[in-house]
Amino acid sequence: METGIARVLGEFMKVKGVTAVALVGRDGFVIESATNINVDMDALGAMVATAVGTGESLGQEFGLGAIDQNLYEYANGKILMATALDDVLAVFTDTTAVIGSVRYSIKKNMPDVIKALQ
Repeated sequence: METGIARVLGEFMKVKGVTAVALVGRDGFVIESATNINVDMDALGAMVATAVGTGESLGQEFGLGAIDQNLYEYANGKILMATALDDVLAVFTDTTAVIGSVRYSIKKNMPDVIKALQ
């Protein structure tokens, strides 16, 4: 039976261009993930936690408040990370993704992500 978190992550996989999504603890542990590509989830978790930690430090240094989302754009896709309580939701895309659709999906599904975490 699919957990609440797995079900919600499956919703992100329905968005055009999304190739992987993971819910990662601040310690880098992958709580749950869904993917249609071959990826080392342990390495992904560690890198997501490091990236968000760096982003948080940068925001604190400049008095910008708590981090909400990080967006990294690459030649072959994008990574969008959003805070979910004390954890991080990371969504990976290919070049076919429309970032507005990904952001909308995060906004729409984040309450369910948070509910599943509680």
